Amino acid sequence: MRRLFRFAILGLVAGPILGSSVVQANVPSQPPPPASHELRHVKVDAAETAGELRSLQGVNGAPGKGFHKPIRFTFGGWNIPGDWEATQGYRQARIDLVRTHDSYGAGDIDARFPDTPNALIEPERTGLSIFPDPNADPKDPKSYNFGPTDRLIASIKAVDAEVMFRLGRSEGANVEPPKDFDRYAEVVKHIVLHYNKGWANGFHYNIRYWEVWNEPDLGKMFWGGTPQQYFELYEKVARAVKQADRRARVGGPALARPNDANPYLDDFLRYVRAHKVPLDFYSWHWYATDSNDPLDMIRVARDLRARLDRHGFRKTLSVLNEWNYGLLEPLPSDLQRAGFVASTLVYMQDAPIDISALYRADNVFGKNGTTPDKTGQALIALGRMKDTPVRLAAQGGDQNGFAVLAGRSRDRDTVQVLISNYQIPAEFIGPRSGPDVLKVGTQFEVQLLERRSVTYSNNRGYDLTVENLAERPYTVERYRISGDSDFALVERTEQRGPRIRLSASMPPPGIELIVLRKH
Repeated sequence: MRRLFRFAILGLVAGPILGSSVVQANVPSQPPPPASHELRHVKVDAAETAGELRSLQGVNGAPGKGFHKPIRFTFGGWNIPGDWEATQGYRQARIDLVRTHDSYGAGDIDARFPDTPNALIEPERTGLSIFPDPNADPKDPKSYNFGPTDRLIASIKAVDAEVMFRLGRSEGANVEPPKDFDRYAEVVKHIVLHYNKGWANGFHYNIRYWEVWNEPDLGKMFWGGTPQQYFELYEKVARAVKQADRRARVGGPALARPNDANPYLDDFLRYVRAHKVPLDFYSWHWYATDSNDPLDMIRVARDLRARLDRHGFRKTLSVLNEWNYGLLEPLPSDLQRAGFVASTLVYMQDAPIDISALYRADNVFGKNGTTPDKTGQALIALGRMKDTPVRLAAQGGDQNGFAVLAGRSRDRDTVQVLISNYQIPAEFIGPRSGPDVLKVGTQFEVQLLERRSVTYSNNRGYDLTVENLAERPYTVERYRISGDSDFALVERTEQRGPRIRLSASMPPPGIELIVLRKH
């Protein structure tokens, strides 16, 4: 059983701070913080703004029942029972975008799941597809099976999140290209009309993001055709989306191998430019496989942004809509993954990434969405930063896992500081013994980033100073995610501005949200 999510007051209190008073009772005494040279000195200037905090709280995995990774599909650790309901957790984490990919039937246009013994995906999910008969009339509402996907989209809208609608098929379904690209594009056109223009007893959701396929470059996992066939299908589908709703944004190719010599990089961009095809966003994926380095996503993002700009796509959004910790066994501990996710999302604030969608989050909030694991708690902590959207200048973080994010409310009454102390495991630091390649049988291989050589020091905790506050009293609260704390309130003190300081031991991995509220 995962530990219950609670806002209990636990006894993890930093050493006494000059000029402060502890206002809670019965807090057990704790050892003092480490020596000063073992702490990271962090400084936040409440008077120096650095723009707006960007919300990157997108995920894969709809919160509603029945759309999760099947329980037998254990790869990656994202599988959960179909009757789990993540809605409350998504609301607490303020998830603001959900990609529909891998809902296994719902959200798929013509997916067929094989009926074989011990199948990882139940063949019954074939019956959830939107357009079950590829030979049916695309203009006839009776040709469509909208019900399951209507419920999928409704579960996303119920948490006030945007929808990124992936046009294609989920993992484990048939991979051959559609037989008739024009017919397929006509089907897509009517799907957009259903959800954005009310066609066939539909809706006016104004779904903005429509993505063409998933990972066509990953062997034959999703796409059994050639790159040229994908380019042609993309063109027809992109034009159909725009014909149905000129305000919609269309993109692709949901690239799996952005670090490889790959026709879905330059050749795709050349085709789109030569044929004047809409490309509102360019989507790509990265898992920090065999590195577990939160900077991996940023390194890839910089290369892709430069590539898009060279080809003249300066206004095209760069969308990282699948990412997570490495995929190889053994999987990380829940706390290790939480630290990785939190530090990565902080680093993305300064990266050329316009939209982020973690893969995935429907599994991290417990059966009823009220018992988040450590990763779920990290997402909730990051979601709370939306209360202080004015970004503040912060010093003391690095690019090796110690990440700092600070913000101020618009009324200037609240300052929040999020500190994520993540450390790359020692076995993933420095060059690999073999080539920088991940091979999966004969199915595919992915060129990995070279691993970095990093060393760690003064990261056993933090010594935080917040300067240039109002000359008023503040309540200071610390909420911690660690081996002993499930996003618990571990300390509440009273201090007075304009300068507040606090120190605490927090060895990696650990996350803390510090909240300063003016009286």
